[in-house]
Amino acid sequence: MTRSAIPFLTALFLALPAGAQDTPPSPRDGGAVAQLLQAHALFDLGLARKDPLATLAAARLAAGIAATDSDRAPTPPGEPVPAAYPTADVMFTAAKALAQEDDLATDLAARTVAEVSRTPALTVIRATRGIGAGETHVWQIPFFAEAPAELGLLGDGKANLDLAVTGAEDSPICLDTAPTDRAFCSFRLTENATLTITVTNRSETAATYSLLTN
Repeated sequence: MTRSAIPFLTALFLALPAGAQDTPPSPRDGGAVAQLLQAHALFDLGLARKDPLATLAAARLAAGIAATDSDRAPTPPGEPVPAAYPTADVMFTAAKALAQEDDLATDLAARTVAEVSRTPALTVIRATRGIGAGETHVWQIPFFAEAPAELGLLGDGKANLDLAVTGAEDSPICLDTAPTDRAFCSFRLTENATLTITVTNRSETAATYSLLTN
C-alpha cells in the first residue's frame, strides 16, 4: 500500500460508525449477530494476511457488540462455560502487534480504541456450552412473529459443528453443515413460535461454542 493511499483509507475507516449503526440495522443490512460473525471472519482474514487494517476493522466491528449471557440451557443441559472466541480487546491487541512498524496504522489503532469506548453498542443474547466429540445439543428458544430474527453459532475453532433450526412439525428453517464451527441463520416468523435448534459436533474433539440471538 502506498503512503498516499493511507490517509484516504484512514478517513474512510473513521467515517464508519464503530457499532455499524446507533440504532438497530434493517434486516437487509444484518443485525448484531451478523455483525459479530462478520467481525470474526474478517479477523481470521486479517491474521492470515498479516493485515493490520483488516484486523483493526474486525476489532472495531466486534467492539460494537455487547453480549448478555443468558440462562438458556440445551438438552442435555451441561454446565455454562465462558465464551471462548476472541474478544474485541484481543483483536485490538493483534492489530497493534501487526501495525508495530507502521506509524500510521499504529496511530489509527490508538484513535479507534479511544473512539469505540464512546460508541453505543448493539446487543446479542449469548449462551455458551462445552460439547463433546460426537455429541448433540438441542435448544428450545422462543421467537416473536414479524420481528427480524437472527441466530448464530460461534465456536472456538476446535471442531466441526453443524447447526439445524426447525419449527413446528420439524419444518426446516435453516441448516448449516459446512466443515466449520460457525453458522448464521436469519428469518422472520409469521406467528410466535418456539424453535428447535440442534448443534452437533461432527469431530472427534471436544469444543466450546456460543449460541447467539438478537
